[in-house]
Amino acid sequence: MDLRNIPLFGAMTRRMDWLSQRQRILSQNVANSDTPGYRPSDLKPVNFADQFNKLKMAGTSPVHITEGMAKGGNFGDQKQKTVYEEAPAGNAVNLEEQMVKVADTQMDYETMTTLYQRSIGMIRTALGKGR
Repeated sequence: MDLRNIPLFGAMTRRMDWLSQRQRILSQNVANSDTPGYRPSDLKPVNFADQFNKLKMAGTSPVHITEGMAKGGNFGDQKQKTVYEEAPAGNAVNLEEQMVKVADTQMDYETMTTLYQRSIGMIRTALGKGR
């Protein structure tokens, strides 16, 4: 059984793949922080929330949470700074900014792995296999 065929696991796998790729690119930015003329790069943001919003909850009882109740508040998007400071040698890597992005990406990846593990645990419990 391929878990990627289950929409939730497929979305989590795609998110983890994106985070892995982003971490690789950010590490290249940090490694080239002293390279003259180097411009930092980043992956184009992907709205993974849309993929999770496609997953619909099935209510079999009127006391179950409905779709309208499950929607959380809108926290808004934070704009990324597009203008980088440039060193005299032409390098535009801001180490502090890159390290914050690396830490955010790592936390997001850890969150996804925890969610993945707990989802597997719920499936095992539902199948009577326990943890």
